[in-house]
Amino acid sequence: MQTLLVRALSGIVFLVIMAGGILFNQYTFGLLMSVLLVGGLREFYAITSGKRESMVKEFFGKRFVILSAVVVYWLSFVLMSPPMGALPDGSNLLKSLVQLFLMQRDSALPFSTLVPILIFVFFIIELYNKSENPFANIGWNALAIVYLLIPILLTNKIYFEYGGVFLLALFSIIWFYDSACYAFGSLFGKRKLFERISPKKTVEGSIGGLLTTLVAAYFINKIPGLDMLNEYQWIALAFMTTIVATFGDLAESLLKRSVGVKDSGNIMPGHGGFLDRFDAYLLAVPFVSLMLWIFVKIDAVILLIKYMG
Repeated sequence: MQTLLVRALSGIVFLVIMAGGILFNQYTFGLLMSVLLVGGLREFYAITSGKRESMVKEFFGKRFVILSAVVVYWLSFVLMSPPMGALPDGSNLLKSLVQLFLMQRDSALPFSTLVPILIFVFFIIELYNKSENPFANIGWNALAIVYLLIPILLTNKIYFEYGGVFLLALFSIIWFYDSACYAFGSLFGKRKLFERISPKKTVEGSIGGLLTTLVAAYFINKIPGLDMLNEYQWIALAFMTTIVATFGDLAESLLKRSVGVKDSGNIMPGHGGFLDRFDAYLLAVPFVSLMLWIFVKIDAVILLIKYMG
């Protein structure tokens, strides 16, 4: 009972922090994502320390990756955020140059250029590292960027294109699904979903969680600020999100088993660490981005057909 109470209280605090950070303004959102990025990377490097070789200079190990990821994140934040108004005294050359930079928006640059550059920097670093398995180090560092930085950059894109309410709804779908799976699994669970990786997950829990989440998704566009998708688009998005979220949870369990740890951290009593709490979301967000892109293209085709008709 005490464990359940601790888990519930920490969950409430977590929800308040997430909702406040996302909805207050874009800078609290940026700070929240930065904390998630740094916390997730620190946990990733902590639990995989036994699998990686030490660097010649520690700065070019995890500290370099974390610092570089944060820099790329904030460059992405600037490139994706709405253009700022004119700066005062714009006749000053330095202020004019800053204004010119801030007015430029390119949401594709972080994915097309910044992330690939960061990954290939790892190759250069290993040329100077006295490692017997240089590509093992490159692989772990690249995995950290793919697993954590890219989903958070995509979160930036979703936030600035669809708004904080939409992003919070996306998180809520995943949390609702997780809670529903736990409830149905506790009541009716018999058959194991993936016993080799996660013995507690059941087929009955996953099916019950999925169906309940799809019903909830049908009504979600009635909430103010969430009518940019219709009922059937929300159902399709929720279906994709929950299916991939399940694999995200299993993938993180696979990572922990491969390095021999039970939890990635202890930042949240009763819930574990950053990776434990966001594992489903990290894998789901690229597929969510794909679904949103498909919806836009379908809407454009429908408009064209109506125009031609």
